[in-house]
Amino acid sequence: MRQAILITAYKDLSQLQRLVNYFNEDFEIFIHLDCHCQEDYTPFLQQTHINLYRRYPIEWGDYKHLLSIILLMREAYKHTDLQYFHLITGSDYPTMPLEKFKAYCEVHRNDNYLEHFPLPHRDWGNEGGLNRIQYWWLRPNSSRTKGAWLTRKLINLQRRLGIRRAFKYFNGNLYGGGTYWSLSRKAIGSVLDYIDKHPDYLSRFRHTSIAEEICLPTLLANSGLPLINDHKRYIDWGSDGANPQILTEKDYDKIVTTGAFFARKMESGRSEQLIKLLDLQ
Repeated sequence: MRQAILITAYKDLSQLQRLVNYFNEDFEIFIHLDCHCQEDYTPFLQQTHINLYRRYPIEWGDYKHLLSIILLMREAYKHTDLQYFHLITGSDYPTMPLEKFKAYCEVHRNDNYLEHFPLPHRDWGNEGGLNRIQYWWLRPNSSRTKGAWLTRKLINLQRRLGIRRAFKYFNGNLYGGGTYWSLSRKAIGSVLDYIDKHPDYLSRFRHTSIAEEICLPTLLANSGLPLINDHKRYIDWGSDGANPQILTEKDYDKIVTTGAFFARKMESGRSEQLIKLLDLQ
């Protein structure tokens, strides 16, 4: 069985190269590289199993990140021999030997691993995450984005005036979840088919904060397809619960006992020893 690896990448192309080197000819790799990246990406263009795109400039939590994911899904789905699809970041790394990973996915090729939960959700702030999609966002509310102070003022104004954006799809049944997943070909086809038939669904997520954590979980959770509420990713969210911590060899024992497909986040200069340990399994 051939599989698709979909990667959204921004920087640290040395780490990205280590990641793609893990996979063999049974995998086709699709990378969207942030247009802001100034590193030399030409080596990736010379590898026949890698398809690289630089269509969107990406900012944290911006709508264009969702568009880059949909782009990768479309391009991968065109390859009719690809039967299983994994979305990861350029700072991920597989947690198990390649042959074990391939064997597991072969058996579970019809399983859809996606974290999902109804909104509002208690862990998504005072409004349970509904603020992300009910208000108009100029930019995501984060110190990592320029002009976030203006967005916060605009959100507070909408809140005081009682302005709420309607969500007319799926009887208003909204779901949130993690951005990254492992899905069957049937699930990918279902997503693309719905978006093609309802193009306004995708555009509804424009001016939504971190739209990728709502758009696909909502669509798939309402699709009727069987979903396993597990994204199969190991992430240490740190003390604030909001920022993935850089993983090192100290995290090895925890990673290999979780059953996750991928661990995030790896960084050149800090995670090499961990990657060596994972490769030696």
